[in-house]
Amino acid sequence: IKLVPSLPPVVNGPESIEQLQCALADPVAPSVVFAMQPSQPGVDRHLLLVRVKLLQLDCCVRRKCWSFTTCGMRWVAQDEIVILLEQQSDASTENSVMDELLPPEDIFYHLLSIYEEAMNKHHVIINLGHTVTPGTFLGSTEHGGFLFFRTTFQCVQQLPLPPPPYLVGVLLQRWEIPWAKVFPLRLLLRLGAEFRYYPCPLFSVRKRKSVFGEIGHTIVNLLAAMWKNNQRTTGRDGYA
Repeated sequence: IKLVPSLPPVVNGPESIEQLQCALADPVAPSVVFAMQPSQPGVDRHLLLVRVKLLQLDCCVRRKCWSFTTCGMRWVAQDEIVILLEQQSDASTENSVMDELLPPEDIFYHLLSIYEEAMNKHHVIINLGHTVTPGTFLGSTEHGGFLFFRTTFQCVQQLPLPPPPYLVGVLLQRWEIPWAKVFPLRLLLRLGAEFRYYPCPLFSVRKRKSVFGEIGHTIVNLLAAMWKNNQRTTGRDGYA
């Protein structure tokens, strides 16, 4: 059922927008399942399902986050993906704040693009791999993409995780994309230091300040160019 024009169809439970909002926020109710249809038609193509829940992560990080968990990436040889995005609150009037009541649509369509890249071009994301989001994403041109990694020492007690193997994606700023290309582990550890969460946070925060600035951006671009040139000289294929 397509309850919201901008969101994918819902395949379980809610039959109205109000019921959908309640099901997403209800801590006892199961995750709401959305169905993503690949743009290219085909009889044997599987649907990509995305399970979504609004979680109150009060065990350690004390944040309210949208949880996106894929089901079906395995059909295209891609690890399942988990994204935790902090709920956004906007000042609706001078004295009141309105919380985001529905999951942001951009996450769904970015997950679908990852699925289609793996299905059509056999480009899969691995541990410490990244994606790039062109143009405006999640309401800002400063959001650059995602860096994906495996969980290690982070708390996952309240998270609806898929069966392993899976990857967690953290939202990056545009200044951080060059670091994701060349020094992804260093970037993760820098994010961990910024949020005081070892080794790195599982959740993403929109419109945050970049952990690397323009000077670091210039240096890492130079290193990236040197690394690519070395790959061409030695005749080896590099990972981009």
